[in-house]
Amino acid sequence: RVEEWQKQLNTMSETLDEWMVVQRNWLYLESIFSAPDIQRQLPNEAQMFQQVDKTWKDIMRKTNNNPHAIRAGIAQGLLQSLKQSNELLEKIQKCLEDYLESKRLLFPRFYFLSNDELLEILSQTRNPLAVQPHLRKCFD
Repeated sequence: RVEEWQKQLNTMSETLDEWMVVQRNWLYLESIFSAPDIQRQLPNEAQMFQQVDKTWKDIMRKTNNNPHAIRAGIAQGLLQSLKQSNELLEKIQKCLEDYLESKRLLFPRFYFLSNDELLEILSQTRNPLAVQPHLRKCFD
């Protein structure tokens, strides 16, 4: 009985670790991939993010329906789903960083901007007023 509890608690701990990483990365990338311009510029990554988004929302729905922490945390397939989501999120972030680097190589003044600032510019390409606040950093 003690060994069974130990196994469940270890699984729960590993699940929570994966869960926190997925949640942090999903929160960051969700706002980025909700922008239509970014979706057009990075269609493969947007598709991968949609897959993670669907999985994440499904996990949230199931957890809401089964709010008992241990039962929800050791649910069949949950840990594997979280690990797969983390792998996809890592790929997406790597591709996003490569994309931003390619933009910086084309226009070196973008190196003066943070990734978030550059993403805001790239996601607001049709709105010059949204881009203006960042121009000062590029040309100071």
